[in-house]
Amino acid sequence: METTYSLAEQNFNVMDAEPAPTQGMMNPTSFRIAQIENNTNCNWRCWFCQNAHYDVPKTQYMDLDFFRHILREIRSVYTPRELNVISFSVYNEPTLDPTFKEKLQIMTDMGFNYWFLSNGSGMTKELVDFLIRYPQNIYDVRLNIPTMDEEDWKNVTGTSVKMMYKQDDWKAITGTTVKMMYKQYYELCYFFERTDRLNFPITVMVNGDGSDSHKKTFLSVYEKFKRFNNLHVSMTGLVDRAEMLKGVKTDKQSMPHSSVDYKGKTLTCGMNYFNNLYFGIEGNVYFCCHDYFQKYSFGSVKDKPLKELIQSDERATQMARFNDDFCSKCSQAIIA
Repeated sequence: METTYSLAEQNFNVMDAEPAPTQGMMNPTSFRIAQIENNTNCNWRCWFCQNAHYDVPKTQYMDLDFFRHILREIRSVYTPRELNVISFSVYNEPTLDPTFKEKLQIMTDMGFNYWFLSNGSGMTKELVDFLIRYPQNIYDVRLNIPTMDEEDWKNVTGTSVKMMYKQDDWKAITGTTVKMMYKQYYELCYFFERTDRLNFPITVMVNGDGSDSHKKTFLSVYEKFKRFNNLHVSMTGLVDRAEMLKGVKTDKQSMPHSSVDYKGKTLTCGMNYFNNLYFGIEGNVYFCCHDYFQKYSFGSVKDKPLKELIQSDERATQMARFNDDFCSKCSQAIIA
């Protein structure tokens, strides 16, 4: 989750950032969410994401048996009271996974709740109809809608599949590329309409740098979707992801990065990321969602039980390296 700007002076529904933790970096008893990389591909290249600036991994999909194995490992260590939320949010577009609905069904059957971050391109009618069958299992759905301006869409997302919004007559859409552009908007509206009367948490994230242009974009998105009562529209501030995006500029400014020398100090995470578990596509367990290349893994659940990995010397060694090499560069780190 990114830092969100407060617009308390205006009557908008803005999601607050998570509070900072009160304890050390990574207490195994305090995990709240397990993040699983169900697939590695994304169909967008948003300028504020590493996918636009680094070589993306080859496309892989986690098979269902291994997905079940990870969930069983989690449940072997943590009770539902200790950890019961699974997240799909790993620099990918999770809805591109051809077995996405099957994975959601497996989690539902095993009693897990879940949330995922999506650009909305895969929110088909079939997926929406599946989601609303089990609203009690939805922890959150977050949608990246960075602009409603047709001219800006390709520049922001790196794709020609735009979020079209000017035409209200679905029947007028023909079998051209315009059809796909309108299709995404209408499928999202179908999603919002079907969930508007349910206690169904949905957040639309408008990412940007906090500039006047960002605020203007936020207002345009808010105006478009304000009729939906159960929808949070969040003006979401960006970070440089531990300097991986240092030097990436918007029209107004660079992304914020840490100006404090944290080298050698014991750090914790101001966004509570260390209260989560992260599983890569191959089952590697690592510390933080900002670790784009998953360099600081402390083992794989393909090779050892999760409990053994969490209690291992390798985890302690990697944590020290991660603290010194990675967290010390992060604008969201705080001294423990």
